[in-house]
Amino acid sequence: MTLKDRFQQAVWRPLDVSEVSVTAGVSPQNPGADIKLDILTADLGLQQRSGFWMDKLDIFMIQRDDAGIKAEVEGQTLGLRPQTRYLSESAVQWSAVRVCRPHARGMASLRVLVVDENSGRMGSVTIPAPALESKP
Repeated sequence: MTLKDRFQQAVWRPLDVSEVSVTAGVSPQNPGADIKLDILTADLGLQQRSGFWMDKLDIFMIQRDDAGIKAEVEGQTLGLRPQTRYLSESAVQWSAVRVCRPHARGMASLRVLVVDENSGRMGSVTIPAPALESKP
């Protein structure tokens, strides 16, 4: 199965992908949400180069509808270069303030999909759209 096929399945399958452990903390803002991801380093394919452990993570924000027909995808790449002493920590934390459109008409959830470029492993976490909305 190709990476493209695996990505397609990860977007639409009902359960999250768990090859890489990913958890999310959500702080609704107005507009959008601050989403803090915790990614378990032990699940990553870090490779040592020039004295540094290196990897790249592709992080996709996927807004999905309930029917499984429509999705909007945004992505970015995070380059990792932790020094050896940091590898004993259990998780890489990646934080970003995202201007999500929690209820882009008909969208029911946001799936955050992490793809480890070195190993090809994937992990995801799904956040229901109401959790992304600020409360009045």
